[in-house]
Amino acid sequence: MRRALLVLVLLATTLPARATQLQATGTELTSKLAPVMLRGSAQVPQLWLAQRSIDRQWGVSEDSTYRTIDVQGWKSEGLALALSSAVPGAGQLYAGEGSGWVYMVSEALGWAGRVITRHRGNQLRDQAATFVGDPTDSTSTWSFARYASASGGAATLLEQLWAGDRESFYQALATDLSYRPGFSGSNPSVAFESYRGLRESSQNRFRQSRVLEMALWVNHAVSAFDALRAAHFHNLPLRHTIDLQLGGGVRRGEPQFRAALVRRF
Repeated sequence: MRRALLVLVLLATTLPARATQLQATGTELTSKLAPVMLRGSAQVPQLWLAQRSIDRQWGVSEDSTYRTIDVQGWKSEGLALALSSAVPGAGQLYAGEGSGWVYMVSEALGWAGRVITRHRGNQLRDQAATFVGDPTDSTSTWSFARYASASGGAATLLEQLWAGDRESFYQALATDLSYRPGFSGSNPSVAFESYRGLRESSQNRFRQSRVLEMALWVNHAVSAFDALRAAHFHNLPLRHTIDLQLGGGVRRGEPQFRAALVRRF
């Protein structure tokens, strides 16, 4: 009992002294750290920026999965269209259709007909001009002097056309009956009808030539779209056996995309 009381007395006497010692130590530390804290708060912090450039190349590389696959028997519809646009029938033959020969023969006949009719038109036109002769010469089949003598007036319009537009002159002479008295012979109507017949035959040949030119353009257009149809129908059976497979993913930190045509047998 005495021992316990002695311990309590010792604790009561030492604890206040210990607390006073700890408080003095803390006050001393605070006084030492205060200048350091003040100096640290007075300094402005500096900000350092770092920039990093990342270069990335896209396209075919050693890790690329792109592949070119040729499908046996496949016909390009665009190529067929272009071929028949240039040469009718070529696209059909490329697609494997024998109808291309029909377009080619039609094209050849059209060009032959155009050349023949245009050449014949030029011949008849020259014959008509030769038949009339030089209107300034009074001995020609038709002349200004003869017309002025027979009609009592000058062919002013025809004179202007003769000086500036020979084709219009010959055409007006063949279509306007008022100029018929200028033809030679006992019956000017006979010479006039002969001349007009040559002019009409010439114009008919030129009209036929223009019709053939239009037919050639139509042949090109029809052949081109028919070649597109031929290639499309040729590829239809192949389309049922071909699948387009798409895929993608990330490899070595880079995105990848792949596409492949797979044909089933």
